[in-house]
Amino acid sequence: MGTAARFRKGNRRVHRDTAPTGTLTAPSVRLAEILTRSDDTSLGALREELEQLYAQITDLQTLVERDALTGAYNRHGLERIEAQVMARRERFGIPVSALFIDIDRLKDLNRDYGHVATDAVLNAATKRLEDLSRPYDTLVRWGGDEFVLLLPEVGLQQAASIADRICGHIGSEPFEIDDRAIPLSVSIGVADMREGEQVIDLVERISGLMYEAKEGGRNQIAVFDGQRAPELPFADRKGG
Repeated sequence: MGTAARFRKGNRRVHRDTAPTGTLTAPSVRLAEILTRSDDTSLGALREELEQLYAQITDLQTLVERDALTGAYNRHGLERIEAQVMARRERFGIPVSALFIDIDRLKDLNRDYGHVATDAVLNAATKRLEDLSRPYDTLVRWGGDEFVLLLPEVGLQQAASIADRICGHIGSEPFEIDDRAIPLSVSIGVADMREGEQVIDLVERISGLMYEAKEGGRNQIAVFDGQRAPELPFADRKGG
């Protein structure tokens, strides 16, 4: 077993959140002022203003699209990336797969060590998942202890191999909390995108498969067999 990773403490229905309103109001007003300006502002000064505005919009986009605790994408961020992935899939016919990753027994950890320690585990687990992902994969914090990893240009067999590797790595190195090494494991649902599906449909299937992995004993993956949907709908299942 490797050296423990050190870190500082720091409704389950599949749906789309409503994006915060008014977030981009200030930069939008500023852009309108720049575009309608009739003075003799130099090109250099105008360029500087636009660069500042772009940086402000980028910061706001990060605020809207990233999970505040872990820094992973949230569902708003996934919606933007989904549009890009689906456009490439439609144009080039690329395969798309996804993993639904759930940290096993995180509620027990929260009960035994408290919210601060649980938040630290979530941050460390996010970092490990990002380290195991490619630069163009998208890691999304879907719920409290649930993550979706979107895998463009990956077929089902390769996605299953990635899920198996993640299972092994998460379980191979414990997380240290208050000088105590705490082992973790994950349960993962794996599927590739079917014809006519959107990402939300794929998430619906892999979420059910994740629960099949849990019911099979946790610390394992469940792969879509191409013939059936998960036995129970996602919203009717309970995790742990």
